[in-house]
Amino acid sequence: MTAHDGTGTMMALKRLLPRSLFGRWLLMLVGPVVLLQALLTYVFYERHWDAVTRRLGLGLAGEIAVVISTRDSNTDPIVLGELIQRMGLALEIDISFRQGADFPSNIPLPRRYSILDRMLIQALGERINQPYMIDTQRNDRTVIVYVKLPDALMTVVAPENRVFSTSTYAFMAWMGAATIVLMGIAVLFLRNQIKPIRRLAEAADAFGKGREIADFRPTGAEEVRAAARAFLAMRDRIRRHIRERTDMLAGVSHDLRTPLTRMKLQLSLMPQDSDLDELKRDIDEMEKMVGAYLAFARGQSEQPAEPTDLGNLLNELADDVRRRGRELQIDMEQGLTLPLRRLSFKRALANLIENALRFGRKVRLSVTRQTNRVEIRIEDDGPGLPEKERHKVFRPFYRLDQARHGSGNVGLGLTIARDAVLAHGGEIALGESPLGGLMVTIRLPT
Repeated sequence: MTAHDGTGTMMALKRLLPRSLFGRWLLMLVGPVVLLQALLTYVFYERHWDAVTRRLGLGLAGEIAVVISTRDSNTDPIVLGELIQRMGLALEIDISFRQGADFPSNIPLPRRYSILDRMLIQALGERINQPYMIDTQRNDRTVIVYVKLPDALMTVVAPENRVFSTSTYAFMAWMGAATIVLMGIAVLFLRNQIKPIRRLAEAADAFGKGREIADFRPTGAEEVRAAARAFLAMRDRIRRHIRERTDMLAGVSHDLRTPLTRMKLQLSLMPQDSDLDELKRDIDEMEKMVGAYLAFARGQSEQPAEPTDLGNLLNELADDVRRRGRELQIDMEQGLTLPLRRLSFKRALANLIENALRFGRKVRLSVTRQTNRVEIRIEDDGPGLPEKERHKVFRPFYRLDQARHGSGNVGLGLTIARDAVLAHGGEIALGESPLGGLMVTIRLPT
């Protein structure tokens, strides 16, 4: 077998294995037990059941052969009848002879897959030289053996337990019951062991989406508790880092406003000339940068996510756009409610809409509900964005000397939008719009 064949076989086996940890653990615990029981049942079936059934069949066949031999060696019908009657009582079988009769025509054929039929036919073939037929398919739990003698038809009726052992059924029933009990215990045990792991996964997923699981605490096995404690420590460190960075950025931005205001006041008291106009423009730009820094900082320190009607939020943004004399086309179904940090997400959408309105005449916003997420698209008919630059524009303070980035832009709009989307467990991507400009796609989990 080649290496490629071996790799293909391994891949096929992996596809057959359960994908969940619960399924794999259940397979590891129950699989060996079930396999062992199956092997024991098979060995018992092949060796014990066959051997016992064969010995019972040989015993009945030997008894029939003794009766035939006794009949052949005694000519007195009275003595012979009494002797056969005593043998029937002693052997617990019913023996009768019909002179000149032939085999009945309604005897069913032996069953191909029946151990009883197979072993009884084999035993009779070893002990009896005369033609014979068997009937094991009766409802009264008896077995009939017909033997064609030269002058009569011998009929032997024996209880089924004389030629067939029912202990196998009891053994298989006990094995099946034990398997079911063990599987039930294993399922209950595994569920209790898997539950803390699922809780940890839910807590990590919720933290990635900006949500909280208030009652989460380390539980379960020691290894799972260690992983949960490590997650809680990591969560606290990330929160502390974000809070410290946010406080520092907000403090620096706030402190810069005081000297900027003082500079604007001093410039307003000075005689006007062209140099002062340039300084005023520089100060205005610095104020916009400080405002962008504060907006970025506010996006990092937001209230917890709460159920928010997405339609109402978008209508508010559309009203803001209309008050400025522009039009925003919205296409969405009503009744979409998502867990959102309202102010942060609204600020992100406002930045994206503002960017589209700045460089496009027509702006369209569409919302579609999918299986487990909501997709928001913001499209415009502006100049678009080169593909090689799309992954760069999300960097803080990154600006392009192109039409989409004019004066007054400090390079934080898309950064704020991306951080807000990622904080909600979503993703954001840039592409080409059917309108000819840029299309921003936001995907949020429901």
